[in-house]
Amino acid sequence: MRYIGFRTITILLLCILLPCQAAQVVKVGVAVFPPYIQKDPASGSDMLRVELLDLMNAFQDTYRFRPVVTGTIRRFKDFDLGKYDMSTYDNLAWGWEDRPVDASNVYLRGGEVYVALNLPGRSEDYFNNLAARQMVVMLGYHYGFAGFNADPGYLRQHFQISFTNDNEASLKLLLLGRGDVAVVSEAFLADFLARQPEYRDRFLVSKKKDQAYAHTLIIRRGIHPTVNELNQLLERMRKAGVLKPLWKKYGVETDAD
Repeated sequence: MRYIGFRTITILLLCILLPCQAAQVVKVGVAVFPPYIQKDPASGSDMLRVELLDLMNAFQDTYRFRPVVTGTIRRFKDFDLGKYDMSTYDNLAWGWEDRPVDASNVYLRGGEVYVALNLPGRSEDYFNNLAARQMVVMLGYHYGFAGFNADPGYLRQHFQISFTNDNEASLKLLLLGRGDVAVVSEAFLADFLARQPEYRDRFLVSKKKDQAYAHTLIIRRGIHPTVNELNQLLERMRKAGVLKPLWKKYGVETDAD
């Protein structure tokens, strides 16, 4: 019988007593939501990058949060089919009410604003009667002016609506005169104007918000990580100062209290 050395036996015992298992993969549904979720230019494909997930993966090794590309319209169907189990930058009020999910504590706040061309005579009053404006919005998104009803048929029935799949495209439709008012996130607008400051004086931005964001992680109930684990992870990351540079990059000075 072949001799087995003491070191080999020790390693085998350690593997039995303390198994070195690979991190558990958690499938995270992602759809374009700039600047938080956007195409990864380094991938050369339609893969989406979520920098929050990159930080979560780097901060711990129990779970591996893996993006699974979905869409703003099909994301609930994909969830029901089990294609993913978690969602980021989300909220229970955005269509999750009747599904077996839990929401983490709020980790980031923000909002969406109305944007129009900055033409002579226009002021904040221009945003008072949105039903009279040609609205430019992202297909599948929930908006305050529409009572958070994202159904395209409902929106077409009650508003003059143009749909896009990209917030930058929404602003460019305004510049082309193919819409009156676009609705975009404050974080996206700050990022867009930082990259293209020549447009800063071209836009009139509302003082009032279409909605105030209270971003949470949505997780399928009954699986791991539990919502308590996610809350603990986010809190550890916050205390370690891992999140603040990301929020600052997005034009949000602090994470949620």
